[in-house]
Amino acid sequence: MKKYSLYAFTLAVVMAGTACDPIWDNTKVPEAVKVQFADRYPTIKQADWDNENGNFEAEFKVNGLERTALFSPDGKLLSYTEEIDQRHLPNVILQQVQAQYANYRIDEAHRVQQNGNANYVVELEDNMDEVKLQFDAAGKLIEQQTNTAPATQQQASIIPTSLQNGSKNGLEAPVAQWELPDNLREVSGIAMLSDGLIACVQDEEGAIHLYDPEKKTIVEKIDFAGPGDYEGISIVEKDAYILRSDGSIYEITDFRNGKPAVKEHKTVLAGTQNTEGMAYDATNNRLLIACKGYDTKLGDKKGIYSFSLNDKKMHAEPTFQIPLAQDNLSTTSKKKKKSQYDVLQPSSFEVHPVTGELYLMDAVNSKLHVINDQGDILKTMPLDDNLLRQPEGLTFNQNGELYIASEGGKKGKGIIVKYTSGI
Repeated sequence: MKKYSLYAFTLAVVMAGTACDPIWDNTKVPEAVKVQFADRYPTIKQADWDNENGNFEAEFKVNGLERTALFSPDGKLLSYTEEIDQRHLPNVILQQVQAQYANYRIDEAHRVQQNGNANYVVELEDNMDEVKLQFDAAGKLIEQQTNTAPATQQQASIIPTSLQNGSKNGLEAPVAQWELPDNLREVSGIAMLSDGLIACVQDEEGAIHLYDPEKKTIVEKIDFAGPGDYEGISIVEKDAYILRSDGSIYEITDFRNGKPAVKEHKTVLAGTQNTEGMAYDATNNRLLIACKGYDTKLGDKKGIYSFSLNDKKMHAEPTFQIPLAQDNLSTTSKKKKKSQYDVLQPSSFEVHPVTGELYLMDAVNSKLHVINDQGDILKTMPLDDNLLRQPEGLTFNQNGELYIASEGGKKGKGIIVKYTSGI
């Protein structure tokens, strides 16, 4: 009787939250799976769901690290995969990797629990070469996959003509680089202030960190909300606007006055859209929002949405759409694409202060695009993924000098890199 009551209570909680919680939006997840997921992971408020050969896979984060849970339709947990720090790999596995792949670096490590057993998956990188190794708990190598890019892709100085599309030189060599402190290892958005400080947000903390490039330190921290997946920041005069991955926008009025007022503006977007890019469009007094994810109602396109600063409302329909069939979106990435939408996954968005061009950065595909307000991609350049491991933040100073922030790795720190101009 007690077990039945607990099941009924969990089901009631799930059903009550279905209408407003983005965790289930635009997905057809069986109720038995919803109950088990809510019971096992009660603190998770956002997950991406996929139908995997009749089973249901949820991708989410815990403390900034990726998790994947695979359920059968009746709610049975089939496997659980968790991203781990390489330091938590068994010593016998670490020793093998270090001895046999000395020239490679560990990009990701995961522990996979299935049928009562634990296996480990280690992904290695060396320039354009990738190796994926799977070990059992005792350190026995179970499987090895190697993915070596064609020679033409290994020549970093050669840029395919199809990627240039009007840009002769692309980004020049960076003129400055800053290593960020540990609490900005997962830096996700940056904005340049008029006094030369850089306002930064990171994935998990509801706070604005003001970084001083000259002193190479954080000089002020401004709390505005609790933990959450914060992705973008825009500064409009004395006010700051923060974008959360579910599309909600935090308005922090006069954010540097010591006691800023904070207001949350709810999203009207689908949970699958996963908003990461936000740009201030001064001409139209609005914020433009780019989605890393997708909305199936748009077909083979991704939408750019707007939040009016006149009435503080987000428009439900896209301001314009980006067709995904454009030549510059044909991916050369070796990473597996789950769907047609993965060729464009914006991580940051900005308006050039001098030219007015719209800059769209894609961390997953390591590209920087210039687009117009009809959704046409005018210029594209590949980013240096050896320097920018995961480029998440983009901003300009008033002279049009470009700054890009990249997340750090398991041990490495986040960085900000400066270029004299855009593309």
